[in-house]
Amino acid sequence: MLQNFFKHHIDDLKIKYHDFEYVNDYNVFTLLCMKYFFFSEAGVPFDPELALEYLTDGPNDGGIDAIFNDQISEGNDVVIIQSKYYNNATLTECNVAGELYKINETLSKLRSNKISEFNKKLVTAYRNATSQLEDNGEIKIYFFTSYQPKNKREQNKLEKSMREYFKTYDIELNFREDIESQIEFCDEGKLCVDYDKLCIDNKDNYLKYEDSIIVNVSAQSLQELQNRRRNGLLGMNLRYYIKQKAVDTGIANTIENEPENFWYKNNGILIICDDYQIDGKEVKLHNFSILNGGQTTNRIGQLDIEKNFYLQCKIVKSKGETNNDKDKFAHSIAEAANAQKPIKKADLKANTPEQLRLKERLNQKHVYYITKKGDKPSKQYSEAYQVATLEQVGKLSLAGVLQMPGSARSNSQRMYNNEYYYSIFGQNAKEGVIADLLKISCYYKKFLKTKTKNKGYDEKTVLPMIKNGRTYQLACITFLCKIYQGVFSYDEIGGLINNTDDLKTVLRKMGNMENLILKKIPNEEECFYDLFNIIGEEVLGYCFEDALYKAESEQKTMAPSNYLKSDLNYYKDVLKRLWSRYNKNSVLQENFNLLCGK
Repeated sequence: MLQNFFKHHIDDLKIKYHDFEYVNDYNVFTLLCMKYFFFSEAGVPFDPELALEYLTDGPNDGGIDAIFNDQISEGNDVVIIQSKYYNNATLTECNVAGELYKINETLSKLRSNKISEFNKKLVTAYRNATSQLEDNGEIKIYFFTSYQPKNKREQNKLEKSMREYFKTYDIELNFREDIESQIEFCDEGKLCVDYDKLCIDNKDNYLKYEDSIIVNVSAQSLQELQNRRRNGLLGMNLRYYIKQKAVDTGIANTIENEPENFWYKNNGILIICDDYQIDGKEVKLHNFSILNGGQTTNRIGQLDIEKNFYLQCKIVKSKGETNNDKDKFAHSIAEAANAQKPIKKADLKANTPEQLRLKERLNQKHVYYITKKGDKPSKQYSEAYQVATLEQVGKLSLAGVLQMPGSARSNSQRMYNNEYYYSIFGQNAKEGVIADLLKISCYYKKFLKTKTKNKGYDEKTVLPMIKNGRTYQLACITFLCKIYQGVFSYDEIGGLINNTDDLKTVLRKMGNMENLILKKIPNEEECFYDLFNIIGEEVLGYCFEDALYKAESEQKTMAPSNYLKSDLNYYKDVLKRLWSRYNKNSVLQENFNLLCGK
């Protein structure tokens, strides 16, 4: 019966995505985990064709089943997946240690470019993912298994052996119940638990402040609640549970060695709810979520508690007449409570006034703008470019509007610096330009999937520039649109090529631009395909070939990914070449006339 849960979802994926129809169940299990753990947020769609390219399982796979980038992470982290789809087999410490050892050796060899013993899919997926890793990104390993330990002691033993053995990379182990819970949570889409209860230390023992209270909750009661509700408990939390060895170990040591002191050594948890009632030694909660204390709750849920103990729990009753008012109140509490925690910068900006204003303005352009976790668009936003996250808008604007394609690719967190943030998200942000950038970015993804195969591109220079040059393409197209619409002239730009600071100031101007695409034409998508092809081959490929020649003549190395991480290469090389080709290439001119002609 337990295995039927996965079999049901595996069969569903095969029906929903025809590309999976003849893929074996073991690999579809990997795809299932991939979909629900990394592509479950609205605005980050699951692409079945790309997902199959991420799969590396097979002969000579080095113990790695899939490699790709985590688009939800701040640094576009590289995800390494190893999965085990069992019917009845047991997972042992030796199994885990053996697989992790193999992965560690594989990554070491791939880093050193020792690739001869590995299959082509693995090498390609690794190179593609690491080339898109941002400066603050990491390589993370996720181990998924349909096996469920018999008890907490066995689970803790497996996790402990994993942590002690593997210290090079962050690693997360997910068992059957973890995967089931994530699938159910994503499918239900609930941000709170409808109703449940917790036990407190003494009858009617609470401290009240206005409509909210502080109580001492039973650890065993919290453990039972966590095991019943799992991920649903953290629906309104700013962040997912983040494994941190030092914190997790400290919590575990206190629980195991001095549970009576847990109340003193732990900050407890914070719950927000629509309502609650104290009934003797029970607190009954309605429409509630844990806003702070996810790490504490997770560890208590997983460890053996031989002797019950208590921890502080602040229960805050939501304020506001409308759901929107309550959401704002909950977010403000969560932001303050988590201010010193490693949460995503995007989460801290989710409900700020400028983001709410931009959300309304983008909605007028038929774009559903997602600023916080759990926010999902209705079915009317059917096209991929009609749904966008805060981070997607930031990266596209950093590349196009602010003309910083290298930063957008390798250091997109710069979007949160005040120097750039309000230009991207503030009152002067152009919602029409953002909507067009989203559309062009989607066209580029289609272009890579459908128009680049068997084109005969030079594999050393042009092809890597096309595959990895999305931010540069967006910057180039926006640059020509700015000139076309009279924001600045190339003569003005050309005179500043050697004065980078003044050049940046001019490039970031938007003038009276309200859109990039000024005319609606039937073959709009094909026009952009022509632009991508010309810019990729005649501009980016040409510039990289020149840079590669110079590097080799000086006995240096030059990787395509490193070239594209630099804004300076865009300012010094690409802009000059782009303007030269625009003046000489009639197809480039004609397509801009079609798309941008007034």
